[in-house]
Amino acid sequence: MIVREATLADAEAAARAHAASAEAVYGRPRDLARTIEAWREAIAGNGYSAWLAVEGEDVIGVLSVSAAELKVLYVVPERWGTGAGQALIDKAHELLAQTTLEAGLTVLAGNPRARRFYERNGWELEETLVEPHFGGVPTEVCKYGRRFRGVSDTEGA
Repeated sequence: MIVREATLADAEAAARAHAASAEAVYGRPRDLARTIEAWREAIAGNGYSAWLAVEGEDVIGVLSVSAAELKVLYVVPERWGTGAGQALIDKAHELLAQTTLEAGLTVLAGNPRARRFYERNGWELEETLVEPHFGGVPTEVCKYGRRFRGVSDTEGA
């Protein structure tokens, strides 16, 4: 398994991996066309960096970060617990440490597996609140934060 930067040719495979994981976690179908478009935008830049965990020709995990936020991290259910998620979060930490001292992420409050994963990786719960953005349905989410010691630490020194 390797982690590599995504290209536009990867958008559909990234979207399929994202959708498979999200559907397994949330128990509802995901709009594949919308997800493909979101991955095209993330891969094209637009303030995001997009990465894939790849095994052979198969995309088994996806990652998207902005300058100060871990936006997306999903691994296909068949690969949960194999180290793919850890490889992706390690890449996220590397990228975020280059651009910010503090980063955030949002995860569903009812996703204990993901919450434990983030907490094991140094993310701290900052608040729990209800947001309407999950398909317009009010959903309880947890906001996490993490401090980084990176290039930014030397600014102003």
